[in-house]
Amino acid sequence: MNWSVQNQIIALVDSLRPNGPMYHHMYMNALYGFVDQQSQLLTMLGYPPVP
Repeated sequence: MNWSVQNQIIALVDSLRPNGPMYHHMYMNALYGFVDQQSQLLTMLGYPPVP
């Protein structure tokens, strides 16, 4: 891999590090929202809900 690209990726990750908990919270909210939406879709299609 090109070293300049790798250094840019590292710089980006380092710049996001102070906001890590916020990004984790946003990611988990999006993930749970997506899973909940798919669960509702499958339930509407007739699949039984999984406890």
